[in-house]
Amino acid sequence: MSRPIIRTENLEKIYGNGAAKTHALKGITIEIPRGSFSCIIGKSGHGKSTLMHLIGGLDNPTSGKVFIDETNISDLSDNKLSEIRAEKIGFVFQSFNLLQNLTASENIQTAMMFGKIPQSEHKKKADELLKLVGLSDKSNAKPSEMSGGQQQRVSIARALANNPEILLMDEPTGNLDSESEEDVLNHITQIHKTGKTIVIVTHNKDLAQKAEIIFEVIDGKLARPI
Repeated sequence: MSRPIIRTENLEKIYGNGAAKTHALKGITIEIPRGSFSCIIGKSGHGKSTLMHLIGGLDNPTSGKVFIDETNISDLSDNKLSEIRAEKIGFVFQSFNLLQNLTASENIQTAMMFGKIPQSEHKKKADELLKLVGLSDKSNAKPSEMSGGQQQRVSIARALANNPEILLMDEPTGNLDSESEEDVLNHITQIHKTGKTIVIVTHNKDLAQKAEIIFEVIDGKLARPI
């Protein structure tokens, strides 16, 4: 494995105050190599999604540090952090978060507004990404005209819109049936082979077994690399 593209040091995250205080993460230190396929597993409420949000710069740690390519994103301004997310990280969530009034192609193109791809090339790039996830025939389809598995593949294509090095996925197959889950996972595997660093947060241990590295979070602590 190559040098880490993601690294955390003693991450702590506390929500609330007083009697309502919740210690979501308790000193998490991990390294994720460039080009690897990792899974973060754990039961609901144990901190795995919180860890992903901190890694992706969607939330700030109470203490500790997150490094992306040796840049400490915990110290960045909101504007600089937005730039890092737009250029280096693609996000896929359990809920597809597609805009219902837009086509598959248009949904992908919305992500390019935050990147450096010239507007004149947006449609061509979107079509290339739809081909990558096996949906060339759905370019003009709206979400209501696609299955759950197809919608999730569109969301994966959208996450790839600005050619990020990292894909962070939070329960990407959680809302899918078994057949759709397998289809989406096959495409994720193919995308990993292109050199992307993939991190999937899941409670599904069968899914996690497809990964090269597994981290387990229990009660806010890293149990051990598996």
